[in-house]
Amino acid sequence: MRFKVITLTVFLITLCVSCVDEDYFGASNYANILSIEISSQSGTPIINTEEKTVEINVANGVDVAQLILNKLEVSPFATANISEGDVLNFSNGFIPVSITAESGSVTNWEIIVTEIGSEPQIDNSNFNTWYNQGDYLDLGQDDASSSWGTSNPGVVFGGISPNVLQQEITSGNYAVKLITRYTSLGAVVNKPIAAGSVFTGDFLEDEITLANPQAAVSMGIPFTATPTSFTVDYQYMPGDTNIDANQNELTYPDVGDIYILLERREESLVKRVATAWYRVEEANSNLETISVDFIYGELPQGTPSYMQPQNNEIYAQENESPTHIKVVFSSSAFGDYFQGAEGSELTIDNLVLNY
Repeated sequence: MRFKVITLTVFLITLCVSCVDEDYFGASNYANILSIEISSQSGTPIINTEEKTVEINVANGVDVAQLILNKLEVSPFATANISEGDVLNFSNGFIPVSITAESGSVTNWEIIVTEIGSEPQIDNSNFNTWYNQGDYLDLGQDDASSSWGTSNPGVVFGGISPNVLQQEITSGNYAVKLITRYTSLGAVVNKPIAAGSVFTGDFLEDEITLANPQAAVSMGIPFTATPTSFTVDYQYMPGDTNIDANQNELTYPDVGDIYILLERREESLVKRVATAWYRVEEANSNLETISVDFIYGELPQGTPSYMQPQNNEIYAQENESPTHIKVVFSSSAFGDYFQGAEGSELTIDNLVLNY
């Protein structure tokens, strides 16, 4: 028991230290844009704190003179000369923005908007670009601009090995390998399984708690297009022993999940626009390509309950378009209930949205 207490204490201390991103003494000089979202945005903005620029893609054909600032987060105690709800005019392709630090110093930023094509893809959906986070590799050029989140930050903070790994398929061509791991620290609080997961969105390291690790997962990125299907290469091998959160052995094998949801988000309300879901129930020893159609509107009768809207989510009306896309890959489909088999492996490569 003493070992468990010490381990938990070290974990919490490490967690608290990791929460501090912009250290300073006295009045802060930090005047950065930390996150931003505007209407008709597609994908994750690229925030360059060295050049003081933000690059944002928006849907093809939108009125760039009437884009609304939906979200703006700046450095602690800093203020901006634009506010959430403002209508921004990008007719010239960019707007200047001033951020005033707590110390009173002013930093000038430039927000640049670019219209994308009518058939957009998600950045780095071939999974060939990775960056070094110190203890592990993660997807994308860097944390600020990546469209992808992974379970790696959580499992590393929990003292176990990363469970999302880079896998070289051919020279310079990489896939993502997701692995379900057992965690003895999590087992203390009936959370023994850490499924490998990759998703569009962010893993919010400042929000990690052992009691509620899901609170750190923020799924979905801005997206406005309407694909008809997706294709992806996958390989799956379940682990030997499937257990639940109480570590009871289950009589059925572990399964993986591959799915994409198109959502319309209106403040706290989430509406399901379209569903494309593939539950991986059989092992395969080599990468196989699957194609999964999007179902727009309500799912037909007989659709499995796990595909249905959850947690007060409702269906969108027929004429309502998506604002966000949620892509999820998991080596254990019930990983959010801390159920799965240690050693289950799901490999993913070459995700393509078809129009």
